[in-house]
Amino acid sequence: MQRVARLSSNGSRWHAPSHLRSTLALLPRGPLDLVVQLALLAAAYWAWRHARGAVDGGIGASFSHARDLVSAERSLGLLIEPGIQSWAVDAGWPAEVARWGYANLHFKGSCLMLMILYFRYRGSFGFVRNAVFAAMAISVLGYALFPTAPPRFLPELGLDPSSRVTGNDPRVAAPGDPLFNPFAAVPSMHVGLAIILAWSLAMLVKPILVRSLLFVYPLLMTYLVIASGNHFWLDAVFGLATAAPAVGVATVLARFNPDWSFAPMRRAPPAKEPEPQPEPEAAPA
Repeated sequence: MQRVARLSSNGSRWHAPSHLRSTLALLPRGPLDLVVQLALLAAAYWAWRHARGAVDGGIGASFSHARDLVSAERSLGLLIEPGIQSWAVDAGWPAEVARWGYANLHFKGSCLMLMILYFRYRGSFGFVRNAVFAAMAISVLGYALFPTAPPRFLPELGLDPSSRVTGNDPRVAAPGDPLFNPFAAVPSMHVGLAIILAWSLAMLVKPILVRSLLFVYPLLMTYLVIASGNHFWLDAVFGLATAAPAVGVATVLARFNPDWSFAPMRRAPPAKEPEPQPEPEAAPA
């Protein structure tokens, strides 16, 4: 951080105005760094959305892969999506939570956590940003190699496909939209990004309650994507499988640039007791 106190020409200490000190505390690397990071995030998100839309898989393969997941979950005795949505819809408010959460928490929550990381934990921001970028790249490979229809598309599951349950905005989920891929269910990036961002923050913040909520947040996101009918629970597992190598990529990149390292909260070592000093001998008379 730049020094805010300097010596004036007459030798007295000059203190910067309070508004300047606040700005320096909020932007320790200056406003240009903020502009650069915003530009990088915007460019990466734009590229990811276009790449995601460009690898739109065929209907036949996407439905076949979705039914493969149904078979896998059924073989495990864990085909839980119909039961969870049925309970949520019957109860009322859990379905509303799923609808609102799916529509809002992924993008807005991710932006909020990135803001907190940048303004409060700038030393770890580069690592988390690189992990997010890597996860985006890995997810596009998943969409291209394993296009999968969401469970709400399968009539045999009996899920409600309407926007009042799914949380999907018809204006941004129209067929033919280059930014929209209806068969990008694997991996679930709602869950993948929630793991990267929330767990990173959880290792940085100090309050135990806040840390606990952040560690639980990906589980909430998993419920949202299942109850809304947008993902299988296996999609969430693939989201975790995307987040793990993305963090590995960020770890490798941090070796080349210390600014991309991660600095988790560490407990301060206990203060050492001062060693007793021997009494000075009296000078001879």
